[in-house]
Amino acid sequence: MFRQSLLSATRTASAARLSRINLIGRLTSQPEVRESRNGKEYLRYVVATTDPLGPPNEDGTPATPTSSFHSVFAFGETTVNRLRNLPKGTLLYVEADFRIARTPSEGDLPPTDQWLVQHRSYQVLMRPKTDI
Repeated sequence: MFRQSLLSATRTASAARLSRINLIGRLTSQPEVRESRNGKEYLRYVVATTDPLGPPNEDGTPATPTSSFHSVFAFGETTVNRLRNLPKGTLLYVEADFRIARTPSEGDLPPTDQWLVQHRSYQVLMRPKTDI
């Protein structure tokens, strides 16, 4: 009995700290290699995803499809080296952690929230067709 309650408490605690996002979309450009303040390379790439369709328009025509763009940051030498040469248009499945960073207000400007998406893993689903 004690063991079951310990397992439940452990699962609840870890689930409360989980902030994960899964994306399936296309690279909008080749990933950019950048350098951090401490001199280590990291990568920034943008994945475009298709948003769910909304309700039909008043005249009955389907709603216009829209897209969302997600900036993802990847750290670590191995990850950077694997991702750096993926071409624009590559269809990816991405698992990432995310958090919201609040920038305090400055003068007349209100505080702002920024979503930070940190790459965990990826899988190439389809490479773009190339002209031969």
